[in-house]
Amino acid sequence: MHHHPHRNKDLNAEDKVMISPWVKVLVIICLLIFMATIFVTNWTSSGPTILSSNELIPAFNHDNSFDSALNPFEFKNSVPPISNKSELNRFQSKLSNSIHNTKLGHEGLLPEFLQAPSQPLEVLFPTIAVAYICLLLRFIPSNNWTRLILKIFFLALMLRYFVWRTIATLNFEHWLSTIFSLFVYSVEAISLFSFVIYSLQSIWSSAKKRSAQADLYFQDISSGKYLPSVDVFVPTYNEPEQVVCRTVIGCQAMNYPNKKVYILDDTRREHIRELAKKLGCEYITRPDNKHAKAGNINNALPQTSGELITIMDADFVPFRNFLMRTVGFFQKQDVALVQTPQTFYNPDHHARNLGIDHMIHDDLAGFFAFSQSCRDVVNSALCCGTSYVVRRTALESTGGYLTKCLAEDSPTSIKMLTLGWQIVYLGEILSSGESTRTYVDFIKQRVRWHHSNYQIFCAGDTLPIWSKLNFWQKTYFLTFYIGNFGPFFRLVFMFTPVVTMCLGVSPIISSPTEFTYYLVPYLWLLVGSLSWSTEYSSSFFWNEIYETIVCYPFIKCLIFAIRHPFGLAFKVTRKGVKAESKNYNLSHTYPLLIGIFLMVAVLCLHLVGYRVGIWQTAVSSEFGLMFFLLIYNIIVMTIAFLAGIDQPERRAMDRFPLRTACRIVMEECIYTGYTNNVSEGGANITLVGSSLIAQDTQLVTVELIDYNLSLQAKIIRTNSQKKNHNITLEFANIGIEQNRRLVEFLYCDMTWWKQAKRPSSVDVFLEMISSFLGMRSLLTKYQ
Repeated sequence: MHHHPHRNKDLNAEDKVMISPWVKVLVIICLLIFMATIFVTNWTSSGPTILSSNELIPAFNHDNSFDSALNPFEFKNSVPPISNKSELNRFQSKLSNSIHNTKLGHEGLLPEFLQAPSQPLEVLFPTIAVAYICLLLRFIPSNNWTRLILKIFFLALMLRYFVWRTIATLNFEHWLSTIFSLFVYSVEAISLFSFVIYSLQSIWSSAKKRSAQADLYFQDISSGKYLPSVDVFVPTYNEPEQVVCRTVIGCQAMNYPNKKVYILDDTRREHIRELAKKLGCEYITRPDNKHAKAGNINNALPQTSGELITIMDADFVPFRNFLMRTVGFFQKQDVALVQTPQTFYNPDHHARNLGIDHMIHDDLAGFFAFSQSCRDVVNSALCCGTSYVVRRTALESTGGYLTKCLAEDSPTSIKMLTLGWQIVYLGEILSSGESTRTYVDFIKQRVRWHHSNYQIFCAGDTLPIWSKLNFWQKTYFLTFYIGNFGPFFRLVFMFTPVVTMCLGVSPIISSPTEFTYYLVPYLWLLVGSLSWSTEYSSSFFWNEIYETIVCYPFIKCLIFAIRHPFGLAFKVTRKGVKAESKNYNLSHTYPLLIGIFLMVAVLCLHLVGYRVGIWQTAVSSEFGLMFFLLIYNIIVMTIAFLAGIDQPERRAMDRFPLRTACRIVMEECIYTGYTNNVSEGGANITLVGSSLIAQDTQLVTVELIDYNLSLQAKIIRTNSQKKNHNITLEFANIGIEQNRRLVEFLYCDMTWWKQAKRPSSVDVFLEMISSFLGMRSLLTKYQ
C-alpha cells in the first residue's frame, strides 16, 4: 500500500545543492587514471602491484620470518625477471616452499587441539562428517529440537573457524596489507557476530503453538462466545478500480458476522465512491494526503467504532477464514495486534524473468514463513502493513499510527512493544496479494522499506528501543540494525577478490590444508542446512541473488539516510502493470554490468598472463581462493543482472490453473470440457470430443458447473490437438454479482497454487545454474 509523497521541507538549503554530473564523471576519470598509472608503472615480469616483494615476500630475503609471504607477484628491482619456463618453475617452487614454511609458523599459534592434522584423511574428516549430516537432513524433520541439535554443531564449527581466522590468517606484513586484512576481517567479524545471534534466534519457532491456539479460539468464535466488532479498512491511493473491488469483495466474503468494511480513499475519486455504494460498503476520504497511509488510517479512526480493526491493503485479498483464525487471540487483554504472512498470487518477477518461477519462492518467504515465528517466541514480531488485526485501544495508546517514519507498520508495532503490549504472529497463509511486477517498482519499494528500517533507529524518544525492551527483544533489534549495513558488507565481499588479484595484497594467509580443514566444513554446513533449518522457506543461493540485486540501490539509500534520515520522498508502487516488450533496466542495473566487466577483465588478465608467464597467480593458495570467489561473484552478479531484465507482461489480470468442469452453450449446441486456467477476465478451456467452435462466433455462454456460475464470453483464439479443441475466452458483460462469485472462488480460499514453494538448496542451485547457462531473460525473443 502506497501513498503520495511529502518531501521533508526542513532540509537546509546547502543540503539540497546537487553536484553536477560532469563533476562526478571527472572525479571518476581522475581516480581511474591514478590507479592505472600505479598499475602500469609497477608492472614487472610477474605482474603489477603497488608494493615491493621484499615487503610482501620476505622469505626471499631472510629465513624463519613470520610473514604472509603470499603475494605471487614479482616486483622490479627485487627478483630477477623470469625469462623462460624453467626459471618460472624454479620461482614457483621457491615461493611455494617459503609459503609452506610460513604456514607452519602461523599454524603453531593455534591451540594444539585446533591445529590441522598432517594426514590427508584426517584433514578431510570434518568435511566428510558435514556432508553426511547434510545428507541425513533430507530425512529428518525440522522442528525446535532438531534445530537445536544442528545449531549447536553449527555454532561449534563457526567458532572453530573464527578462532582459526583470527589467530592464523591475518596479513600484518606491510601497512597496506595490514589495513586491508584488518578491514576485511572486521567486516567478516561483524557479519559473523550478527549471524551467530540470528542462529540462536532461529532455533525456536512458535508456529505450531499459535496454530493450536487458533484452533482453540476458533471454537469460541464459531459458537458466538466471543464476537467483538471489527472494522475492516481498505486504504487505497490510485489503485485501479478492479483491484479495489477485488479486495472489498474478499473482505465482505470473510466468514465473520460482526464486521463492517470501509474503503479509505486517499485520492477522492468519485467512481470509487460509486463502487462502494454498489458493493454495499462504507466510504471515507479526506481533503489532503498528509502523512500518507498512516494519515489516511488515522483520519478514519475517529469516524469508526469497531473494537478491532483489520487492515487489508487494496492489492491484498483475505481468505474467508481470516477473521475466524485471528480474532480469538484478542481474548487475552494484553494482545495488541495479530499479524499473518504476506503471500502473493502472481509469481516473483525475478524468478519469472529467469524462467524459474515454477520452483523459486519470493524474497519475503523466509521472513514470513519462518523468521517472524521465531521473533514471536520473545514477543518481537513486527507489523507488516497488511493482513493483520489490531486492537483499537492499543492504537489509541500509541496516539494512532506513527507518522515520523516512511512506513507506519513496523514503527507503530515497535511502539506498542515498548509500552508492554503483546504482538502475536500466526504463521498461517490467510490472504494473498499482488507483488511488484517490474524491476524498477521492486527497487523503489525495497529502498523505501530499507530507508524506513533505518529511520526506526533514528526516531529517538519516539521509539525507545534500547531503554524499554527486554534483553531478548533487544537482540532481535540489534541484528535488525546491523542488517541495515548488510549491502555494504556484501560490496566488500564482492570486490575483495578484485582488489587482491589486481594489487597483489591478500587479506588472508593460509594453506590449502587449513582451508579444507577449517573453512570448507563451515561453509558446507551453512549452505547445506539453511533451507532445512528454515523449513525450506529460504535458500542460501537465492538469498545471494537478492542481496546482490539490492546491494547498490541500498548503499545509495543508506548514504542518503545517514545524511537525511527523514528526507526521502514517499513514492507509490504501481499495480496492474502491463508491458508489451522487454525492459533491460540498464539505468538501474549498470552497476552490476560494470562490476561484471571489471571482474571478467581481471579474470582474463590473470588467465592469459599466467599462461604466457607475465602474471603469476596460481602459486599461492590464498590467490586460488580469491580466484574461485571471483568466478563465483561473476556468476552471481550475472544472474542478478539477468533477473533485472523484465519480460513482457501482457495480461491485465492473473490467470490461475483452476481445473473444473464446464459447458459452453451456443444457440442450440452444447459443448462439454474443462478449464485449464481462469481469471476475472477470461478462461482457457479444452473441449472434449466436440467439433471446434468457429472463432468468429459473437458470444457464447460459459457455465462453470461446480460453481453454478454462468458467464457470457467472446472467443479470442482456437486451437485443435488430436480429439480435443482448445479455446481462449474473454468474459463479457460481467455484472457485479458475477464478478463477486469469480473473486470468491479464485482468491478467497486456499488452493494448491497459493501454497508456499519449498525448494531445497540443491534444487535452487540447479535452477540458478540453468538460468545462468540458458540466458533466457536475455536471449528469449517475443513477437
